[in-house]
Amino acid sequence: MSDPSQTFPFLTDAGANAILAALPEGSTRFVGGCIRNALWGLPVADIDMATQLSPQEVQTALKAAKIKTVPTGVSHGTLTAVVSRKPYEITTLRRDVETDGRRAVIAYTQDWAEDAQRRDFTVNALYADAAGEIYDPTGEGLKDIKARRFRFVGDADARVREDYLRILRLFRFVAWYGDDAKITKEALSACRENRRGLKSLSAERVWSETKKLLSAPDPVRSIRIMLQQELLDTLLPEASNVDGLVALIALEAREGIKPDPLLRLMAMMGRDALSAALLAKRLKLSNKEAARIKDWASNAENLSHDMPERAQRQAIYRAGQQVIIDRARLRAAGAEDAIKSTQWMGLADLAMGWTPPTFPVRGADLLSAGVPKGPKLGKALTALEALWVRSGFSTAKPQLLAALKLLGY
Repeated sequence: MSDPSQTFPFLTDAGANAILAALPEGSTRFVGGCIRNALWGLPVADIDMATQLSPQEVQTALKAAKIKTVPTGVSHGTLTAVVSRKPYEITTLRRDVETDGRRAVIAYTQDWAEDAQRRDFTVNALYADAAGEIYDPTGEGLKDIKARRFRFVGDADARVREDYLRILRLFRFVAWYGDDAKITKEALSACRENRRGLKSLSAERVWSETKKLLSAPDPVRSIRIMLQQELLDTLLPEASNVDGLVALIALEAREGIKPDPLLRLMAMMGRDALSAALLAKRLKLSNKEAARIKDWASNAENLSHDMPERAQRQAIYRAGQQVIIDRARLRAAGAEDAIKSTQWMGLADLAMGWTPPTFPVRGADLLSAGVPKGPKLGKALTALEALWVRSGFSTAKPQLLAALKLLGY
């Protein structure tokens, strides 16, 4: 390699060099994704390092160099150094003492080969020193980089049993690294045979990894393999409609829509309120995510592709903008007729760009008009709002208040 910095841009990263300069020479190397991506000619987002030093030794050395550290995962040997507001993860070399498929008890080591053996994939078990020399302790990493192949380090079954989340990590990587990414037969077999282990993982870890997978530009191939290997039904029994995902991704490409993992999840589901509620609970979606998927599944607004614009605006007001956007985009994706698909997208675009007006009548207005407090007040407000919506949001406040007597209030 004539000029390692051309292949490994992280070698010239100012923050990384400041960290290496603060630690004993030869004690710390770059590791994992930054090397993998650089060798594949892909952007390097995060720069991670591995070190023979203990977390305390790293912290002491960096403090002396006036580099801030944050104990982001110190119980697992990881500190995050921050230089010019940019984070760098530094992890002490480790070996597994005990694993249960969810968590590992680790011990520190100074042996690079021992650390490599506990990593997930061979392409992630590569190290590079400050001069750009690559170290491949498993003897398989560089070959798999060249073949663009994902292989578990050592015994595939053992690696999966150490942490069942590695099943999802494998398919997330395959989704992100394109159609030419390969998976070894041993890796596929280990994932399929240990698929029930996915149920032992915390919901937060499962959704975090699934969301990353569904955020890939085109995760269809990866999802199809998961379906073939009986992984998708194990993980997402309510959301195994790959054809729905295919249709949505085609719409995204046609309309320039950014990948939306939650909408993609909806595309793989039936619009059923109970299933959506159960899935949101099982995956422990955030309050905002859970509300969105449940509102989409339960909304009873009667929509059609050829609704007049007046009716469209009324539906958007009643259902909410996000619900209409989600329903319309999914209908646009599923429409076989190009004209109908375009009409559905018109509804979604209107929902995105239109700011619904504010209902001009308040409870205080009705009290002033003589409507007593209590249930009758709420019913009167609802009746007036429905009248206002039916008028196309055009009836002014005085006319609405004048209609109270006609409505029996």
